[in-house]
Amino acid sequence: MRMTQIFGLTEEAIDFINQNCRKVPDVVCPHCQGTVSEKNDAKPYLDASNLGMFNDGPQLMEYTLKDGRILQEVEQETVWSSGPCIFSALKDQTAGEILFKWSKEEIEKC
Repeated sequence: MRMTQIFGLTEEAIDFINQNCRKVPDVVCPHCQGTVSEKNDAKPYLDASNLGMFNDGPQLMEYTLKDGRILQEVEQETVWSSGPCIFSALKDQTAGEILFKWSKEEIEKC
């Protein structure tokens, strides 16, 4: 079956985001207005649906870190295997550096 396969970020990138991303309130108590739970300070910044086989590619996210840096999810590589396989990495907007790339071996397994 032909379909878009979104591999997204590496596990290391996800762990880094979860540990270093600034947190914002997710659920607020209606009585005391205190924060019940938090989520990562992340927002979609680019609709990459055109990368998918049927315009079903990913929404690329932008993350604000605790130290103020902005990391954006970027397309690292898209290869074909019964449809597009989309691999993402993180780009530090200040340094311009691409972080947490998929290895060539991991991509070739697609």
